[in-house]
Amino acid sequence: MLKYILRRLLMIIPVLLGAIIVVFTINYFSTTDPAMVKLGLSASDPVKLEAMRETMGLNRPYIVQLGEYLWNLLHGNLGDSYVYSKTVWELLGNRIPNTLRIGLGAMVISVCVGIPLGLVAALHQNSALDYITTAIAVFMNAMPGFLVAVLLMIVFGLKLQWLPTSGADSAKSFILPIIAAGIGPICQDARMTRSSVLEVIRQDYVRTARAKGIAEGKVITRHVLKNSLIPILTMVGSGLGTCLAGSILVEMIFNIPGMGMLINSSIMSKDFITVQGCVVICAIVVALANLLTDLAYAFVDPRIMAQYTGGNKKKKKAEEAA
Repeated sequence: MLKYILRRLLMIIPVLLGAIIVVFTINYFSTTDPAMVKLGLSASDPVKLEAMRETMGLNRPYIVQLGEYLWNLLHGNLGDSYVYSKTVWELLGNRIPNTLRIGLGAMVISVCVGIPLGLVAALHQNSALDYITTAIAVFMNAMPGFLVAVLLMIVFGLKLQWLPTSGADSAKSFILPIIAAGIGPICQDARMTRSSVLEVIRQDYVRTARAKGIAEGKVITRHVLKNSLIPILTMVGSGLGTCLAGSILVEMIFNIPGMGMLINSSIMSKDFITVQGCVVICAIVVALANLLTDLAYAFVDPRIMAQYTGGNKKKKKAEEAA
């Protein structure tokens, strides 16, 4: 198992490296001069501008700047903001928890609601319950995220006045943002679960289990649901990235100080070093989510882990010896 985990960890490195290089390259070739952004009104003085460019290292070649940025990342340094006169870590310190609350909360409700809905729809295929569940899932998945957020804000915040519509002052402030960010993943998980369960439930071993007189509940949990988990886990793992991306829009609508708000304000103020830092953190979170998904694959289906640990080779040698 340790060998499998190490292999998966090593595969994360080129993915993160590629994401960092792409973002750095885009910012490097941007027409915006970071020295001008940092100087502000004083940028009109050519002497001060050139001195600032020299201090910030902007006159050095691309490969040198990229190497220095990667070296700083290895030491946990995301750089200093051009606009706020703070390190990027200081800006992210209080914002990362808010974004993770929304993203992880949305993923939890998508799993707890979407998978049972898909399972119920599959077990009652072609019934009224199946048609209603599928229709709602398709309709809600087609609705833009910002529209769902605004509707929730109007109904539960302004009309009923049950929940706050902005800020992050209390736990109640995160309820509407989490629901808004989780609506899309709920629908996707429900549709994927329904499709996967319907494919498995028609298999011969399921009919054999029923023919043996095994209770229907055990057939569903031990044979159907367990063998349907691979595509469901794939959807759940990729859903974390979707939830994080959705939380950026949700944070702006509900005025929650998170990474989404920071990225938006940094783009507007052309503070690209802060944008780079936010993208790096998002890439790390998504890569770790994919790692956890791969580990979950190994627990659900040991054959996957055997492909990386040499289990298949040992099996073939045993068969050849026999």
